[in-house]
Amino acid sequence: MKLLCRLLLAACVIPAASPALAREAGVPSSVPPGSTMGVAVGANPPPGVYIGTRSGFWEARLKGDDGKDGGQDNTLVDTAVQLMVVPRAEILGASYRAFVTVPVMYNAQDRRAPFPEVLQGSEHKLGLGNIEISPVNLSWQVEPGVFVSTGLSIFAPTSGFDVSEAINTGGDFWTFTPSIGASYLRDGWNLSAGLAYFMNTRSGETDYRSGNEFMLNATAFKDMGGWSLGPVGYWRKQVTSDDNNGMAYGGTTQGKAEQAAVGLGFTRRFGTIEANLNVTQQVYTRNAVDGTKVWLNILVPLGH
Repeated sequence: MKLLCRLLLAACVIPAASPALAREAGVPSSVPPGSTMGVAVGANPPPGVYIGTRSGFWEARLKGDDGKDGGQDNTLVDTAVQLMVVPRAEILGASYRAFVTVPVMYNAQDRRAPFPEVLQGSEHKLGLGNIEISPVNLSWQVEPGVFVSTGLSIFAPTSGFDVSEAINTGGDFWTFTPSIGASYLRDGWNLSAGLAYFMNTRSGETDYRSGNEFMLNATAFKDMGGWSLGPVGYWRKQVTSDDNNGMAYGGTTQGKAEQAAVGLGFTRRFGTIEANLNVTQQVYTRNAVDGTKVWLNILVPLGH
């Protein structure tokens, strides 16, 4: 009965208070914005089998539609393990690769005013996110050291979404994500940019559909003798509105999200292992969490 009262009250007051994340309430973005910073997204690695990890630590604060404090603090720790295969094969003259990414997230959340008292307090959750399956990624070398790429990822609803929980590590819906990328890899430079578009299906449990969004990640690294250094950044923008055909969350929808950040990163090779560290600070945030984030990416070749 206490849980039922909590859900009914939340459905009435969350839209009025408006300090909720865009997308379906309590559901994170399919991938953290900035996840491909430091990566030469236009070029595939040499043929082989690789295992990689992408980890992040984020002390974040929710900002609403007006950019002001939304009354919610989060400590987010996420890691994802990726298995990637690059065969000795070409499709349409392009190098081919495929990968699967399994994410895990820990979210410690603390709410205060302007959330109503019944929704205030601290909660935390550790869980599996939505698994990413990317069956096709193609990269063309258009001239020496200049690459362009395209790909498709599918995010499956594997997180165990529960509408009664204040925190979820993934949504009860599928996401389809085409992407394009470009890299300039000459004279010790890694100038790369990748653009992905996320299209969400309707939630099977709540009949809520999170709006589509794009993410742009950028890198400008210069080799300095065994390691590379330079600025990184990202921009995430929701471009279509959420749609709620059911009565979850009082039949309301959340505002559109937008996040932009800049930072500094560097990459170092240790034999065949590549490690990339990035630190970013958000400079613009609407209907999303804001703060400083530390990223660590590691790529290890397993063999040809």
